[in-house]
Amino acid sequence: MSTHLTLTTNAGNRSWASRFIRSLWPKPNRSANRNGPADAQPARPDENGGTSVAHRLIAEDRYLFVLLREAEVDEAETLPAWRSIEEEMALVPYGVMPVQGPHGGTNLVEVPAFYLDRCAVTNRRFQRFVKAGGYENLEIWPREVWPGLMRFTDRTGQPGPRDWEDGHYPAGLGDHPVVGVCWYEALAFARWVGKRLPSSVEWQKAGGWPEQLSGGAINRYPWGNVFDPARANVWASGIGHTVSVREFAKGATLNGIFQMTGNVWEWLDDPLDSVPSFHGERLETDRPLRRIVGGAFDTYFANEATCHFTTGQPELDRRPNIGFRCAVAIDRLRPAPGTNAS
Repeated sequence: MSTHLTLTTNAGNRSWASRFIRSLWPKPNRSANRNGPADAQPARPDENGGTSVAHRLIAEDRYLFVLLREAEVDEAETLPAWRSIEEEMALVPYGVMPVQGPHGGTNLVEVPAFYLDRCAVTNRRFQRFVKAGGYENLEIWPREVWPGLMRFTDRTGQPGPRDWEDGHYPAGLGDHPVVGVCWYEALAFARWVGKRLPSSVEWQKAGGWPEQLSGGAINRYPWGNVFDPARANVWASGIGHTVSVREFAKGATLNGIFQMTGNVWEWLDDPLDSVPSFHGERLETDRPLRRIVGGAFDTYFANEATCHFTTGQPELDRRPNIGFRCAVAIDRLRPAPGTNAS
């Protein structure tokens, strides 16, 4: 038996992004005279012909804020941001796909169109977040973790991933995925760039396409159903450590998403509150868990590196083989230039 469900995305990041956008481009505050001048105006153009706010956000890799529907910015000023999203993210179209339930059976789930980062977040990109004071910006962190923010430090006691020193990533690893970050750190970074963490259903859709677009079976790996250690950085590949996020191009999805299998496990938005089991069994843990997916450089069993393998880690774990990438729902974005607004 199967049921038909619709995927819903996290609303917390949506509300935070809306508040941030209003702080950047406040709506004009009209005086009592409706025909009078506005008290607040959009940012003035800079010497390069665009708003300084939009240029700064794009330069910081926070281009998503320029493309959100709430952004008060001219269409011409969004063009560099559209180029960034095409280069850095891949569009995963709408589709209906089968998802196995915790006790067997299948649910048909509607997955709205979304963009997913082509690569895991790198050390170099996470460094921008650290330098910008991301660990001190309480607004992007869930309130329940505020008392524990002081524990998210590097080897030298500075804010940052576990194995960094003095707020800097290890030399030569700028293009490697950032690791040693817990689920909350991944969430905060995603909010800081205007995105969110993907869901497990979105991951399955992005990693197992194109067969699932017509409701068929999902591929086990981005390239098909037969494991190939030459296409992914796992234990069988013999490397034993992380590599650049652009390596193993032959293992990418057809629309150019890299390393959905191997290199590092990746945090997902979903809590791990159930696993496939017999009726009457249930998952019990002493700490909240979040799903991780994809396998890593030290993953031994090939079946654990599939796009739908179910596992998780405590939310505060900062392991050397877990990273993340970000997503955004397409309905959060303004229409692309030259397209119909509907």
